[in-house]
Amino acid sequence: MSAVPRSRSVHWLDHAAAIQTRRRRLFAGGWGDEGVLERVPAVARFAEPARAAAVTWGRARREGPVEVTDGWFASACPGLPPCASTAFVRRIAPAAPERGRRRPVYVALAASGEEGFASRTRLWRPLAAREGIEVILLENAMYGLRRPEGQRATAIRTVAEHLLMNLATVEETRALVEHLAGEGYERIGVVGFSMGGTAAALAAAATARPLAVAIIGAGRSVVPVFTEGMLSISVEFEALGGAAARARLGALFGAADLDRHPTPRRPDAAVIVGARRDGYVFAEQVEELHALWRASELRWLDTGHAGAVVYKREALRRAAVDAMARLGTDTTQVGRKPAQVGSCPAQVDAPRPGLGG
Repeated sequence: MSAVPRSRSVHWLDHAAAIQTRRRRLFAGGWGDEGVLERVPAVARFAEPARAAAVTWGRARREGPVEVTDGWFASACPGLPPCASTAFVRRIAPAAPERGRRRPVYVALAASGEEGFASRTRLWRPLAAREGIEVILLENAMYGLRRPEGQRATAIRTVAEHLLMNLATVEETRALVEHLAGEGYERIGVVGFSMGGTAAALAAAATARPLAVAIIGAGRSVVPVFTEGMLSISVEFEALGGAAARARLGALFGAADLDRHPTPRRPDAAVIVGARRDGYVFAEQVEELHALWRASELRWLDTGHAGAVVYKREALRRAAVDAMARLGTDTTQVGRKPAQVGSCPAQVDAPRPGLGG
């Protein structure tokens, strides 16, 4: 795969998205709970084994070729506000019964600014309707039904709250993977766009089970997303103390850099999709993740961050289908050391380009 030029050619739709989303001011309340910030470097190692989520499922409802079931479970992440301590999920499954074994299943994670399930339903429902792959959607802590009182839409008020959301997403994803394994699913994957892609990559790295992984619009590190990319114009750096804020923000978010975490058990079952004209997640960050996960496949889209989900949805779904297919053929070395695994400290329908990485 040839290298992408290091230019900063940005798709026009990313410029338009940045103008729209800059009204969603991030961290207007400053740094937040210093205790949370102090714990982040240790907690972000995810050193403890995940516990299976105890999911309570409601009654399934038929929607054409799929069945939709809503559920919930208690988050295992201490430090979340009470309103965010219950995680809400939605299962989208093929309506036709399958006898004898469980279907493949993805846990699909939210992008930055994505509340509710409508946008991800439009994107990932065809996996269930056409490909026979179930999809579990997880509502992020601090978003939607889990939004803290006083928070304006998805404008996270403090850095500490944003980090809690990110850590909780990874922990809850790991808990869902264990739940699915306990239910008899043998082919499990994680998929996400932008911030959801970052969380999916971290969950795969922090899980001892082999997973299919489809990472879209995310790279090795989220630090440039907050300090250099187009999302950075939405950050209230003055509320964080001015010029020195970028360095501290980088140090805190850098704890989640993927080169600080194990390679997933099945990097050959990972498909990474980057956008050549991405103004949020730079092409070199995507290349660096591919280089880190050497057996992965890297695919490029000739668009920007926002354009990936506006114009290229079939390509995103194909990446997920192909990653799951590869999970059935193990080409990795026997005897690889398992990933270390752990715990965390603590309705806008369209995915808004933002935290990728």
